[in-house]
Amino acid sequence: MIQTDFLKQHPVFWSRLGFPYDPPLKNEHGAPLVFTENFDKQLSTHRDFMAAGVKIHTSILHLGWMGINEYDYSLTDRVLNSLFAQRDDIYSIPRIKLNVPIDWCKANPEEVFVYFGGPETAEEIASLVGTEQHDYLGYEAPNGYYRAGDYVDPRPNVGGMIARQSFSSQKWLQDAGEALSRLIDHLEASPYADRILGYHIAYGTSGETVLWGRINKRYGDYGIANKKAFYEYGIRRYGSRQALSDAWDQPQINEHNVRIPTPDMRVGTAESLDAFLRGRPCDRLAIDYDLFTSETNAKAVEHFGKIVKRKTDKLVGAFYGYSLYVDNAAYTGHLALDQLLHSPYIDFFAAPKAYSRSEAGEPGGEICPAQSINLSKLFVDEMDNRTYLATECDEDKRQGLVPDGLSDTLAVLWREFSKNLAHNSGFWWMDLGGGWFASEPIMTTIQKMVTLNRQLRSLPHHSRADMLIVFDERSMLSVRESHHLHAGFLREFINETNVSGVIADVYRASDLPRLDLTRYRLIVFAYNFYMDTATRAIIASLPSYVTVAFSYVAGAWDENGFSFQKAEEITGHRFALDNPTDYDFPAIRAQRLETAHENTVVFTKPYIDSRIIRSLAKTAGCHIYTDTADVTVYGDNRFIGVFNKHSGGTLHLKERGTYRDQISNTVFCDTDTIPLPSEEKSALFLIREDA
Repeated sequence: MIQTDFLKQHPVFWSRLGFPYDPPLKNEHGAPLVFTENFDKQLSTHRDFMAAGVKIHTSILHLGWMGINEYDYSLTDRVLNSLFAQRDDIYSIPRIKLNVPIDWCKANPEEVFVYFGGPETAEEIASLVGTEQHDYLGYEAPNGYYRAGDYVDPRPNVGGMIARQSFSSQKWLQDAGEALSRLIDHLEASPYADRILGYHIAYGTSGETVLWGRINKRYGDYGIANKKAFYEYGIRRYGSRQALSDAWDQPQINEHNVRIPTPDMRVGTAESLDAFLRGRPCDRLAIDYDLFTSETNAKAVEHFGKIVKRKTDKLVGAFYGYSLYVDNAAYTGHLALDQLLHSPYIDFFAAPKAYSRSEAGEPGGEICPAQSINLSKLFVDEMDNRTYLATECDEDKRQGLVPDGLSDTLAVLWREFSKNLAHNSGFWWMDLGGGWFASEPIMTTIQKMVTLNRQLRSLPHHSRADMLIVFDERSMLSVRESHHLHAGFLREFINETNVSGVIADVYRASDLPRLDLTRYRLIVFAYNFYMDTATRAIIASLPSYVTVAFSYVAGAWDENGFSFQKAEEITGHRFALDNPTDYDFPAIRAQRLETAHENTVVFTKPYIDSRIIRSLAKTAGCHIYTDTADVTVYGDNRFIGVFNKHSGGTLHLKERGTYRDQISNTVFCDTDTIPLPSEEKSALFLIREDA
């Protein structure tokens, strides 16, 4: 799609221009409440990015839906008029939040999301609407709305027993769809219709299509509409009420008494390994509910995307696919990625960048399988990395999210730029506070990146990785929710690989038939407790020179169910419980069987150190780019980006040539070894000039 190519070739800038309260509230004049009435600061930053060559600009655009049958587009028009007045050669992809107003909850209590232990009847739900028991935001916020700007939110958002719309609510889909349809009609009839490239669909917590409560790990949805929808899903899945009753062990089941799994059924180490791996008949309910939640969420994304596509031929995007970073991705409703990758109504996916290990000298990362998405659609990375000018939030400083100074800031910017180029993703820069980019050196760097992005995107993209990390979202259905299992074997394994001096690809198991696996020397099945027949056949047919590693009880699940024998057959190891640890999953040990292939490795412990990965990759024949660990390397056939946590060392390139560092403008002539800078947290961005 031409528009998708345009989005990849042109980075985006996002600001808090016209940031409205969600749910929609009115100010003292009866107009939509906006956190900062004076747009001058945000518009100044937009002008700086325009001058740097950034053509696409965006923010959260007010939907106009103020209440039942009540619409007000005054803030919507003010934002777009202010933005487009700056220059006539810029575009926008507005983010549209589709959450419901408060009076909608009052009028439709049976359609409201309810937390575990919350009210059960429509009357009880209605009585909590608008009170402090009503969670407006989807996360715990003692001081109210996060980053409210000039507006001081007087309402704490803590401990609510209900949230807003249930994602299962057909009434929400209908009414929010009507509000979206009206907005599109309004915008497409406006003078700036041709400058709107598409629409970013948003709803749920922070507009990220995630279920209410995910951030603080609160659980729902025990509301009336969701119970009915789950029951109907079960009938469709099992074919009859009796079959459903048998599958879920719920005699006399109906839409009113159907049980939603409790938090205890979804989280924790469990009393046995097969219980943790959801291998018992009684675990069917929790598995089905997780499937239902993701399917329901994806249907909502498609519903709104379809409305946009019926009215325009423009891009549609959504936040979705948080499986690499989020250990409760099943509860989040983000495990139906394939459903949306095959949808004609969604063109691009987005997500915030990874928040852990994102300081200068660290690997950064993604919370979505970016490379998988880019096989079919486009992933756009929300780079909400703080700069050293982000001084307004003490919590960010405590979490180490604010760089120490200009040098660290620039290193982070170059790393994120390199990461997204290497993975063939789009991206946008983001200013959540206002003034984060008010620095001439920062904007000079942005301008250089815009130019390089255009130049490099004009060339074909090919991965340089000879190591492959594989995971399967279905594995998150086949285990209880576990922070250490997910972080230790997937998220941190990717991070440690990225600082090991190796370049690695990360794909889902379902992508394997589309990949040339002969180019890899090391393939790690990092999070694959579910492994279908097709994946097993691919593993069996891998060339003998490929080293294959498995994590934990890989392959214990397939299409036909669960057994430890399936794991033994694919890994060549027998598994047993080990002594308890401090991790939130059962510890295991593995015994190598005589049938095991000599190039097979099994990781039973989480949090594998980069030096172990480095050693394994070297033995497997992967190219090691650095002579020490703690160096991040991102690159492809067009460039190499190197980010050193410490100081010194040497970069070992695959080909001899003449390379120019685009950061310092230093040229390295006729060489395949380049000394790394002597400063800590340094950065290089190398392009070969004699190719």
